[in-house]
Amino acid sequence: MARAKEISSDTDSGVWTVVTQTSTYLLDFNEMTLLRAPGVGVSDSEEWAVSRLRRDSEDIPLLGVRTCRVGESAQFWVRAADDPDVRTWRITTPVESIEKIG
Repeated sequence: MARAKEISSDTDSGVWTVVTQTSTYLLDFNEMTLLRAPGVGVSDSEEWAVSRLRRDSEDIPLLGVRTCRVGESAQFWVRAADDPDVRTWRITTPVESIEKIG
């Protein structure tokens, strides 16, 4: 397991966890999927409310990473799991830690 400060936009392999203020994300670049576990973050602060998003706790197709750095909000480009023509950004609360786990 290797901690990192960022996941670059040209990353194309490996499995990573990204812990934000309110959630934990599992990015699998081998399968090109993103899973969000809401409420599994580092903050108990009322400053950050946990949002509920469609397909939480499910793998959704990951198209790419625009930015993912500790201390900043991450931006993940994803495709809707139930409609291949729908694409959207997932923008997170500030990233607290990044770790390559596979």
